[in-house]
Amino acid sequence: MLVLIAGLVLFLGVHFLRVIPGARSGLQAQLGETPYKLVYTALSLVGFGLIIYGKILAHPSEVVWVPPAWTRHLAFTLVPIGLILIVSSYAPGHIRRWVRHPMLAGVVLWSGAHFLANGELAALILFGSFLAWSAITFVAACLRETPPPVVKGWGGDLTAIVLGVLVSLILMNLHMYLFGVAIIG
Repeated sequence: MLVLIAGLVLFLGVHFLRVIPGARSGLQAQLGETPYKLVYTALSLVGFGLIIYGKILAHPSEVVWVPPAWTRHLAFTLVPIGLILIVSSYAPGHIRRWVRHPMLAGVVLWSGAHFLANGELAALILFGSFLAWSAITFVAACLRETPPPVVKGWGGDLTAIVLGVLVSLILMNLHMYLFGVAIIG
C-alpha cells in the first residue's frame, strides 16, 4: 500500500502545483522552462508507474464496504460522460466552453464513480485521491481563469462524444484484461 500512496503523492503532488499560488512560476523561474517541463514529466511518469505497481501489489486489499448494486449502474453512466469530458478538453467546442475545465470535471466523474463502486481499501485510496485532487483543482481553476472563447459549430463536440463513447465501450470490454476486474459479462 505504501508504493501506491507514494505514487499518488508524487503524481498528484506535481499536478497540484497549479493550485499553489506562485509555485509553478517560481519553479519555472528557478529551473528554466524546459528543465521544469522535463522534471515535471519525469516525476509524473515515475508517480504514475508507482500508482500502477502499488495498486497491483495492494490487490486484493481489505474490504472496507460492499458497494450497493446501484453504484455499478451509476458508474456505467458517469464514466462515459467523464471520458467525453476528458476528450472534449482537446477538442474546441461548446462542451469545453460550458464546463470550462472538462479534463478536471471528467476526472471528478471518473474517480467519483469508481470510488462509489469499489469497496477495497486500495481502490478507495486510489480513486478518493484522484477525486479530491480533481475537485479541488477544478474549483481553483474556475476561480482563477476566464472561459474560453465562443466556438462556432459542433464538430469538436461531436468528435468528443463519439470518441468518448468509443473509448468507454473499448474500456468496458477490456477492463478485465487491463485492470483485473470484469465489469461486463
